[in-house]
Amino acid sequence: MAEALLQSHAGEISLLPALPPQWPDGSVSGLRARGGYEVSIGWKNGRMYSAQISNPQGGSCVVRYGEKTTRITLAPGEVAGLYSQFAKSLER
Repeated sequence: MAEALLQSHAGEISLLPALPPQWPDGSVSGLRARGGYEVSIGWKNGRMYSAQISNPQGGSCVVRYGEKTTRITLAPGEVAGLYSQFAKSLER
């Protein structure tokens, strides 16, 4: 089930890559991605409305939501909120 919400490989983290239509609204926290990243995601009507990514060691990765990508670079312990990077994808 976690693979429907988060996938990570080749330095890229994909958010909600295979969200089932039976889960139109929800949230999840504490998902782990490769490289030591921790991810929290919220969605409504099948669309992401928030995401936070952190890494105790810091690091850089590409984050994907749908067809859009953004690169984030985190200092150790920093949390990145990703709403603004994907805002156009979130519009109805």
